[in-house]
This record gives sequence, C-alpha cells and structure tokens, in this order.
Amino acid sequence: MHWVVAAPYFETAADRWISDSVVGGRHRFTLVPRVGDDRNWHQASASAGVGEWADRGRQALAAIAAPADGIITVFPQLAATTAGLKRVRCDRRPLVAWLFNTEGIATGIRRAGARVALRQVDRFVVHSTAEIPVYGRLLGLPVERFSFVPLQYGGEVEAARPPDQDEPYVFATGTGYRDYETFFAAMGKLGHRTLVLASDRALRGLTVPDNVEILSQISRPEIRRLVRHAAVNVVPLTGEGTTAGLVTIVETFRHGRSMVITRRPGLDDYCSENENVLCADPGDAGELAAAVDTMWSDESERARLDRAALEFAEANCTDGAAAAALVEVLDSLTDQPVGRPG
Repeated sequence: MHWVVAAPYFETAADRWISDSVVGGRHRFTLVPRVGDDRNWHQASASAGVGEWADRGRQALAAIAAPADGIITVFPQLAATTAGLKRVRCDRRPLVAWLFNTEGIATGIRRAGARVALRQVDRFVVHSTAEIPVYGRLLGLPVERFSFVPLQYGGEVEAARPPDQDEPYVFATGTGYRDYETFFAAMGKLGHRTLVLASDRALRGLTVPDNVEILSQISRPEIRRLVRHAAVNVVPLTGEGTTAGLVTIVETFRHGRSMVITRRPGLDDYCSENENVLCADPGDAGELAAAVDTMWSDESERARLDRAALEFAEANCTDGAAAAALVEVLDSLTDQPVGRPG
C-alpha cells in the first residue's frame, strides 16, 4: 500500500516522519509538504484563521490529487479539509486522521460541518483514551472509528543530568490549560529558585513571586537542557479540556525526567501516581508545594521516579513504537472495505 502523508510542518517531501521507522515492506509513504506561510500549525481547528484554512485546503488538495492508495493527515484542520474534498470527489480511498486533538467542534455550525466532513475519515488516531468517547459523541461516530496510540517524541534525546548543584531550580513550561496561579502560590511558599517559560496569555494578571524568573525567547535545545538539569519539573494544570500537557509530559519522560503534575482527566495513559510522577489536586497550592519539596529534597525518590519515567517513554513513546502502531492501524484498514457513504 502506498500512502501519502500531509502534515502542516512538512517543509519538503524529504522531511522526517514516523514512517521512516516502519519495518517491513507492505506500506510505503510519500510526504506532502505544507503550502503557504509557516503559521502556528499546532492549534485546534477552532482557532484557525482564514489564511490557515486556505493553506490547509491547498495542502489537502495536493494530498487528494496524489496517486496513492490511501491518505494520512496530521492535526484536525488537515483532516477536516481532506475529508471534505474526499466527500466532494466521492473518493473511496482510506483516510487516517493522525494526532486528532481538538476542542473546537463542541457547538454550532462548526460542529455540524465537522460531523458531515469527518464522516469520511476511516480512522482517527488520538493520544489519550479519554478523547475517544468525547470525540465520538461530538462527531456522532462509533468509538470503533478511533484508535489510541501513545504520543511519541522523536527529537534529539540526551540522558538526564544531575540537578544544577550551584543553583538548583524548579522548571515549568507550557501554555495550554496551565494553572500558574496555583503554581506561583506553591513556589512562593517554598522559596525555591523557579524558572517558568510560558506565553503572556497564560501569565496575564498573575503576581509573580520574587523567587520565580519568567523566561522568554529560548531555543528548543535550551528548553530541553533546562528540563534535564532541573531539580524538579512541574506541569501545573487546570481541569479544563479533554486532556492537557501530553507533549510536555512525553518530552520530559523521554529525557529521563519525572515531574510533579496536577491530577486531572486525560493523563492516566502516561502518568502513574507515585510510580513515575508525584501529583497534587487542582488548585491545591499546599499539596503541590509538598510534592515539589519531596522531589527537591529526596534524591533517591527523585531517581526512582526518573527511572520509571524513562522506562515508560522508551517502551511507549519512541518513533519505533509509534511506527509499529501506525502499521497496525493501516493493516486494520487495508484488510476491510473502505469508503464512507455521503
């Protein structure tokens, strides 16, 4: 089977994707590069502007026009635009929506349009089992149309380093569904040196304690260095959304580091309390401070959690693991009739 793969971050057909790690010769892959400017491609369909939809539409058209046996898209915008074209053209080739994560189809016209177009998707691949019943209900589709595959991190990986001995620090990063108000309250109680990398939107209106430094304009390699050298990594979350923080969790685990994280739905596929993470209830600054201080002061406990985090990531969150899951999804589709009624 020959599959074309369209992702909004592909710059050329020679880019790297998890298909490079596929073992065996039953499936082969051709990448379809993005069209248009390099906008913020990692966002849900609800926040996409007209220009982004136009770019995704042109990329979807290129994918549909390609001579292949099936199509794979990455992110919801491309899934929706490609599915719409598939419907218009009565195209019966299988369509896989990889990394389908969105909060933007809950109500109104957007939901109605998504329901119609996305019926043409033969398999949605999500990265949290909590997403399956939610998206199934929103789209009016059977849960059998969805497959859970752990999110992978395929970037450069270096071993975790001992915490900075001269100036140890707590590190928190990310923007989506983050609760920095509770985090700042916890860090203010502890007084530990703390570094935070987040958008202005996530921090707007908050009072930053004197021991917390807000970072900006940091490269990805520098972020990863901060993760590896931190005494404690923290992912403070709200309870909003279907899931949150998965990219940060997986990247941190892949670098051999555990974390303190908020208990909330959508994380159970990755986080096991007191095994590879320590947890605190949403909005509980006291419990969050206690968990951070435990990991900060107990070196053996931190090392135990770090080992478990790395073991989980190496078993479940590599390109090789994702490629094996991709093959299972594609095999399940090519062994059955495809095409959806209009």
